[in-house]
Parts: sequence; C-alpha cells; structure tokens
Amino acid sequence: MKNNKLNMIKLNITTILSLMCISCSLIDQIDTKLKSLTNPKESEKNFLNKSQNPKPSNQKSLEEEEDDDDDIISKLKAIGKKLKAQEKKGNIKIAKIAAAKLDFLDTFQPSPHGIIPEDEKIVIKKIIYASLNYNTQKINTLKEILEKLYQYIDHERVLPLLVYFIHGTAFFIQKEIEGCLELIQNRLHNLKQNEFELLHEALEKSLTLKQKFAKKLNEPIEAYNQNLHNITNDMEELAWKIHEVCEELGTLKPIK
Repeated sequence: MKNNKLNMIKLNITTILSLMCISCSLIDQIDTKLKSLTNPKESEKNFLNKSQNPKPSNQKSLEEEEDDDDDIISKLKAIGKKLKAQEKKGNIKIAKIAAAKLDFLDTFQPSPHGIIPEDEKIVIKKIIYASLNYNTQKINTLKEILEKLYQYIDHERVLPLLVYFIHGTAFFIQKEIEGCLELIQNRLHNLKQNEFELLHEALEKSLTLKQKFAKKLNEPIEAYNQNLHNITNDMEELAWKIHEVCEELGTLKPIK
C-alpha cells in the first residue's frame, strides 16, 4: 500500500509538471493579451480592426457596454484596494515573524540543486504565512514537516516534491495575483471593453486558488499535530499529504 502511494507520487508529479506547462501557456496568453494593451501599435491595430468590423444590431449599445465596464472597473479597484491593505498588514506580520527568528522560509531550500532568489522568497512567504494565518505554532509545524521530507526524499532519484509544493504551487498562485494587482494599479486605464472582464476573471480564479491552497495546506499540519495514521513517523504518509496539495493546486485547474 505504501509503495503504491510512493509510486503514485512519482508518477503524478510528472503529470502535474506537464499540466503546469499547459497552464502556464494559457496564463501567458492572457498576460500577453493584457500587456499588448499598453503597446501603442497594438492599440492602434485593435482600433482599426474594430472599426472595420461594425457591430451587429443586436449587440449591446455603446452606453450599456460603458456601464458594464464602469461596474467591472469599480470591482477591480475595490479588490485592488483590499489586496494592498492586506499586503501592508501581511508585511508587518512577516517582519514580526522574522524578528522572532521564525522565518524559516528565508533559509529553507526545497532542493540541493537550486537556490530560490530573494524576490521569489518574498512572494512565497506572503502566501504560505498568510495561509497559516501567521500562527507561529503552525509555522513551526510546517518547518518540521518540510525539513523531515527534505531529509527523506532522495533528491538524486525522486522528482523534487518540495520544489513543486513551494515554487510550482505556492509561488505560482501568489505571483498571478500580484501580476493582476500590478495591472489594476498601473495599467487599468489602458484596458478596453472585454479586457476588464478578462482581468477580473483571472484575478477571481487566482484568489479562489489561494483560498483553496490555504485550506489544503492546513490539512497536513492538522494531521501531523494529531499524528493521524502515525504521520509524524511515517514519511511516505507525510509525503503523500504534501503531494495532495500539489495534485489539487499545482495544475492550476479551474475551481468549480
């Protein structure tokens, strides 16, 4: 049973990596479309294309479209304001964690073969510590879990589970949110019509993923604290719990 779990972890992480590549390409398409709006040549091209293709009579009137845009813009600005306020509070709490010498993510490396850049560490801390509600007991438990798994995993033979957990899942979700926030703050005035909807949809999906990440991350911590299925000593069971977080969220599949 345990060997089957370990084999599934190895195989499923390969699948996750493939799906992540597909998901990244879809996100890149959205990002490219949004970024093109800040390019004057692209904006002119879009304008000419629209002028050469008159709208059918059954489409919304220009006034109705503008009203819809104003509504979405208001929602985006409200979400952006809320996210900035959360970020400010979060930075203060992360600083307190660091001052108490509990900021283990500052030095933890998920693999001996690579170093996480400082700017990426900041992004990872934001989502992981926030997901644990900045609770020092949970942070210490997660540290113990990750350090145990680091010692357990054969980094030369087994695909790096901890890399996918920390970078492919946590970092990727938070980075998408910050990318949307940057557009809201600095480039919202460049967006046109359905691009507002595109940005709003992308942001809502990323925020939903972050909420689910928090829920899934707390599950192995609770199981570890209660020693369910002897998880504190059974490294395969522990690895399986962390794998489940990656399996559900690392692929960035839509939440229904």
